[in-house]
Amino acid sequence: MKILIILLFVAVMCADAQTELTLHQSIEIALRNNPDIRVAEKDIKKSLYGRTRARSELYPSVSAMGNYDRSWELPEIVFSPPPGFPGANGEIRARMGVEHTINSGITLEQPIYTGGAISASTGMASHGVEASEYNFSSVEQQTIADVYGAFYRILLAHELITVAEQSLESAAENLRQVERLYEEGAASRFELLRAEVQVGTLRPNVTEAKHNYDLAIDNLINLLGIDQPEEINPNGIFSQREDTLLDKDIESLVQQAYRHRPDYKMLDTQERINREGIRLARSNFLPKVFFSSSMNWQALQDDISGLTGDDFTRISSSRLVLQIPIFNGFSNTAQYQEAQIELQQTQIRKDNTRKLIATEISSLHKRLQQAAEILESQEKVIDQAEEGMRLANLLYEEGAATILEVIDAQLAYTQARTSYFQAIYDYNTTSVQLERAIGILSAESL
Repeated sequence: MKILIILLFVAVMCADAQTELTLHQSIEIALRNNPDIRVAEKDIKKSLYGRTRARSELYPSVSAMGNYDRSWELPEIVFSPPPGFPGANGEIRARMGVEHTINSGITLEQPIYTGGAISASTGMASHGVEASEYNFSSVEQQTIADVYGAFYRILLAHELITVAEQSLESAAENLRQVERLYEEGAASRFELLRAEVQVGTLRPNVTEAKHNYDLAIDNLINLLGIDQPEEINPNGIFSQREDTLLDKDIESLVQQAYRHRPDYKMLDTQERINREGIRLARSNFLPKVFFSSSMNWQALQDDISGLTGDDFTRISSSRLVLQIPIFNGFSNTAQYQEAQIELQQTQIRKDNTRKLIATEISSLHKRLQQAAEILESQEKVIDQAEEGMRLANLLYEEGAATILEVIDAQLAYTQARTSYFQAIYDYNTTSVQLERAIGILSAESL
């Protein structure tokens, strides 16, 4: 599958002729190249590194050090000798230290107890990975819905080009008929002018329909995250998709959304992150215990030209450190209160999101029902409008109808077909949006 996608992508980028592109191929390309998808993928990788960094606090840290000190002037101690001290002559001078000091060592540090700070940080990082995965799923579903809408917008535009061209052809055929009748003296000058005006009025509709098709192509290309190819030809059947949600009650769909919708589950995860943040802030009030052990090698020499390993003295030590917070200017208290407020903010957003989800699903479900009703009615209207246009043309040939009645019948048929195709597009895209709102949309479900 990956090889097929790569080959398709290269074909789209390098095509010299038309390149056919199906809906599922479009979705696959978008999921690989869309900028929002790529950013969401980077967020997952970033959160994984953050989790690794947080877990590293559980392990001991080992560091090495080394330094060299050169003393250019050494301090001296001057003191007066006691009476009778041998060799005393007024004062005694003693030099302190040496000119060259070399130190090297290795230190191990291990936290023993941090008041829950490390476990809280690790928990926050782990939940952060979950949140980034939910965000990716949300972006992925939105991308799928956008690509589906863009792809079907192209199919709709193509159908409307056909409608506009056939409408223009019907008007042109009608004009030819009127011209023939006018030459025979069976049609008036007004009828001829009206037929000519109708052709002139419909011709821009074809141009506009083609322009809308080109815009729809550009929109799909932007969603796919690819450069503008020479030409692509979306390959798909413009028909009503099967839907299993139309007959479901709204409450069950809302409950399903609470279980599956990634952006809502991300708020659950954010709430857990905030609770870990409270634990982290609380740890600032608790004592902390650390263990450290070090081993150092030191050389003290006035002349290092002949320095050897025997000149180094090894020093090793271990210690257990207890830190007890007493007062730091109310910083810990403020941090704890901030963590509490962040949790409250998330809970408020979560409650509001529940309401928005219920409202969105209710609205989309009603729109889907309305689109289904319109689609059903338009199927009948097309048949009626087509029959009306046939009868109008027949009656006009027999002199029992006027040219205005023929034009009205043609316009009614064109409008019926346009409304029918628009109803299919509305039904399909609303159905997909409803699946996205519930959180169950995937490329396989299309």
